[in-house]
Amino acid sequence: MNYVVIHVTQGSYAGSISWFQNPASQVSAHYTIRSSDGALTQSVREKDVAWHAGNWTYNTQSIGIEHEGYVSQPSWFTDAMYRSSAALTLHLCDRYGIPKDRSRIIGHNQVPGATHTDPGPHWNWTYYMQLVTGSTPPPTGWSQTVDNSTAGRFTAGTGWGTSTYSSQKQGADYRFADPVESSDPAWYRVAVPETGSYRVEAWYPDDPGYNSSAPYIIATTTGNQTVYVDQRSGGGAWRNLGTFTLAAGDANRVAVSRWTGGTGLVIADAIRVSRV
Repeated sequence: MNYVVIHVTQGSYAGSISWFQNPASQVSAHYTIRSSDGALTQSVREKDVAWHAGNWTYNTQSIGIEHEGYVSQPSWFTDAMYRSSAALTLHLCDRYGIPKDRSRIIGHNQVPGATHTDPGPHWNWTYYMQLVTGSTPPPTGWSQTVDNSTAGRFTAGTGWGTSTYSSQKQGADYRFADPVESSDPAWYRVAVPETGSYRVEAWYPDDPGYNSSAPYIIATTTGNQTVYVDQRSGGGAWRNLGTFTLAAGDANRVAVSRWTGGTGLVIADAIRVSRV
């Protein structure tokens, strides 16, 4: 990979993802980022070619990142969006050896032969590049929520079932599994903008039949740390697991493991990571 190409969807987050899933559209992008909270969905694997740049040579050499909103409406370009996108771009540059400068991190309008104008005059390139290069730290209050149904952000093995039983769930459903003497973790992936201290919280529905000691694994800069949660109570709200030092980049950050001495179903619903 030689380039990261920045786009604006000219439409909604959900609508754009749906459009990429439609073969008749003949367009796609690797990632799409939501305006309100910086949530991220991956539609095309990085090793595969996405049809986003309007130039075959650039398509084959680049990762395309779409941003929810409209070129003419700067209110869509929120700080949460900038920071989530910059963390992703930083990760991609480090992974593929792409220089962190404006010759390789470009707008769609900079692609040779482009007829599009995105990201347009309201995209703050100075601020964005400061975030990518690490010269602007994330403020206290940065937060990213990942639900078990967030596309490209949650992975679990076949031993995990899906339920809509509890009204305390976050989102449309949640995952459950019997405890076993093997880890078989369900992982949440988070794009952390900068190495630093982050509060990690969990959301789960509670029930007397849920696990008395569910292991939450947090991947910190000094190794994995485990926090045990009694999922029989305290559900339907954010449960603070503690504050941890997390490394910058896009990676699996929090897992729910099935390996526990507790009894009852282990639940994986949602997690939230916040800068402190």
